[in-house]
Amino acid sequence: MITTKKSWPILGSVFIGLLIFLLAGVALLAVLEDELDELVKIGWAVPNYMQAYFTYLEAWQDNSGNEFTGEATALLFGASCIPVGIDLISRSFIRYVPFGESVKGIVRRINNVQRKHLMPLHTYLSSLALGIGILHLSMSSCVANPFPELGLILSGILVATGLLFKWKAVPTTFRKALYQFHTSLIVSGVLLVILFTGHAVMDSD
Repeated sequence: MITTKKSWPILGSVFIGLLIFLLAGVALLAVLEDELDELVKIGWAVPNYMQAYFTYLEAWQDNSGNEFTGEATALLFGASCIPVGIDLISRSFIRYVPFGESVKGIVRRINNVQRKHLMPLHTYLSSLALGIGILHLSMSSCVANPFPELGLILSGILVATGLLFKWKAVPTTFRKALYQFHTSLIVSGVLLVILFTGHAVMDSD
């Protein structure tokens, strides 16, 4: 029988595997679409059933699809940060607010419960958000605007460092620095500024 403690790594591995499979499929579709566009330019006729698909895909990218993927990325990243925010607020409350030990003990127990049950969602939701963010960027036109790519790269680095720390995939001597980078409010603030600036530039075009 698989215990709850043992099931989380298994579910996480399955989730990450499905995410990689999904991203690989999206990448292959993008490559296929580019190749078909080149073939059409040299006079190759696309079969009718494939024309219907790519017509739908192009319409979805130009209209609701890009907006949907952008909003989904923002919502998933936001949701993934909720357990972290609760943890930061709880620890700050316990450390700085002058209440009795009984009140702090209640806050500490509540935070321990949410860390146990909600914190794993931080990993899975942020990984999913990164995948949808890659799809969103691939559907966007941002020539001469490097901020979206920079934001996506920094997001990927944050997700990767979180996964490396969680899976203990780096030597112990580097884990503390990895954790400090991943949890740095300065890095998160820089990421938000980059994303906000990049979208503001695109909206002004």
